[in-house]
Amino acid sequence: GGDGVVVTAGGNCPAGVLGQVGGLLELAEQIEAGAMPSPDRIYLPIGSSCTTSGLILGVALARHLRLGPFGGPLRIVGVPVHEAFAMLQAKLGIHRASLSQYMPLTIRHTLKTTCAELARLGGPDLHDASLRILHEEVEILTDADLVGIYGAHSEVSRRAAQAYDATGRLFEGSGAEVSTPLWVCGHFVAKAFAPLIDDAAKEELRGQTFLLWQTKSAVQPLGTEDEWAQLAEMPPLVKRWADDGPAESTLRPGKVDTANGTPDDYRHLMKALP
Repeated sequence: GGDGVVVTAGGNCPAGVLGQVGGLLELAEQIEAGAMPSPDRIYLPIGSSCTTSGLILGVALARHLRLGPFGGPLRIVGVPVHEAFAMLQAKLGIHRASLSQYMPLTIRHTLKTTCAELARLGGPDLHDASLRILHEEVEILTDADLVGIYGAHSEVSRRAAQAYDATGRLFEGSGAEVSTPLWVCGHFVAKAFAPLIDDAAKEELRGQTFLLWQTKSAVQPLGTEDEWAQLAEMPPLVKRWADDGPAESTLRPGKVDTANGTPDDYRHLMKALP
């Protein structure tokens, strides 16, 4: 019975977007501390527009605060994960169009509502600065072969994920190798990882720093409630949806099979919450 926050689809609400702003400012602190170089290009998938809008607003705020990182040219490269939004972007420019300021789940609407909330809370008015970044520094890729369909790999993203599983290695800024593999999720981040790989091979981009914004955490939280029992009580359509998702990662093998499986098929990928 205490106060709470309503979190809408995909976390797309001012509270969710401001959380992503905090992530961008944390990155700026890490850059200033010398943990990594300032990126020239940031790649991420676009779902509800929450994360993309948060990064745009975060860059606007970092520049307003005159933080060192992000003062120069930046390219934010986003890939819609839903084929309908990709089509609307390709045909109508839905994320930038003036009318979209009235359409939830678009970047422009999300920036408008979050900037208004930030100003109401006593922060700076960053609406115009955020729109400039959206128009001048954001690239949205809508190629159908890359986007595929919602909730699954495209052939392009699958090849990128398979290449990482076969040859990918992770290192800390200190040079120490990381043992936990990257989760190149076919639903989201693989669709941004694929163009990053392609762009990294381009001669005209040689020497630039690329950053993949992992929108799915490598840590999957396991709560105290029995989620397996709850899934068993779901309608047949929901269980079929869960069962149909193929397990494709060789580095993170896991499968949900409500008919013949057990929770041990996937819980080894989860981390118990304290």
